[in-house]
Amino acid sequence: MDQQPARVESPPEQFFRIAQQPRILLLMLAGWDILAAVAEFFASGAFFLGLGERELNGVLAGRVLSWQSIPLAVVYLYVSRRPAAYPRIFWLALIEQSAAIAANIYHFGAGDLALRSILLPVAVSAALLALVILNIFPREGPNPGPAATR
Repeated sequence: MDQQPARVESPPEQFFRIAQQPRILLLMLAGWDILAAVAEFFASGAFFLGLGERELNGVLAGRVLSWQSIPLAVVYLYVSRRPAAYPRIFWLALIEQSAAIAANIYHFGAGDLALRSILLPVAVSAALLALVILNIFPREGPNPGPAATR
């Protein structure tokens, strides 16, 4: 009987294996949405929005900073208790992260946001999106062959 040595995972592989677990991924999505709400709450601070002396105005300006990420965070936290019961939640996460990336790219192209303002949000949303896609469409492992199924 041939025994192959156990494969040792590198730290990035360990992180991705842990991050792909549905409960962990849902908690990361909730945390990202909570951070979005905090950013909206402290809109006048330079770290988040850096509005300074400027103000958002217009008929729908209040909608821009209406903390709409809070309900998503609540849903993600609720579903994280039993993620196997709600597998379709990841389709919502796919739509949310895709929309966030598209919105950042649009506002950068329109001149509303500087490149430095969208780099981190797009990078984090893209990483979460990749994890969500891997959760929706899991990779098949190598075929173990007939000997392994006995």
